[in-house]
Amino acid sequence: MNTQLLRYELRLLGPKVILPPLVVIVLFAALAVLLHILGVNTSHALMASQEMFLPLAMGAIVAATGLHDPALELQLTMPTSYRRTAMYRFLLVLIWAACVGFLTNTILFWFNLGYQPQQITSWALGWQFLVGQLIWLAPLLWFMSIGFFITILTHSISASGAVLGGIWILEALFIKNLLETNAWLQPLVLFPTTLMPDASFWLTNRLELLAMAVILLPINWLLLRNNENLLKSASAE
Repeated sequence: MNTQLLRYELRLLGPKVILPPLVVIVLFAALAVLLHILGVNTSHALMASQEMFLPLAMGAIVAATGLHDPALELQLTMPTSYRRTAMYRFLLVLIWAACVGFLTNTILFWFNLGYQPQQITSWALGWQFLVGQLIWLAPLLWFMSIGFFITILTHSISASGAVLGGIWILEALFIKNLLETNAWLQPLVLFPTTLMPDASFWLTNRLELLAMAVILLPINWLLLRNNENLLKSASAE
């Protein structure tokens, strides 16, 4: 990405991308302080901030900003394809979210404020730290890829946000009970660290989520080839 394009993208994304992940983490840090004062264990809330709420926030942001560009029609006439620009934008959001997620996880790990999935607690500390990054990375990339995919497919930011919210609620409230009779749903569990830290399928689940998210990236790339759909997506809201 050339410097001029990078500056344009950063200016276009601005606070609406930079602030939300920070707000999520700060709010949960404040909640943790309050819970600590009340004598309640804070580790569960802190783990949820990076595994459940940060990915949802960034998925919604990608859905809202991925195809939003006041100069879209002009960009579609440029030699550089807009799909490349859209994927650059996706990458910028991912990098920022990953920085926040990594920093949060690192603080929780080294200050013993959270916990690790039971499946990796017997591993060496270094490996626990490295593999533990999948706590936030897998759902983050999954929500971002799915959010972008739905926006391109439906041409609607609202529809994408509604679907992401529905998936989040379904996972948070019902997935644990559904697993009792539907073991085939294990690859689709988005928040096992928070909801079921003793799950024996944790690592497999993280890798499967990453695989699904990575598979969606080239699919999104192909969908972005249709300029007519891009214009519909950008003007739908």
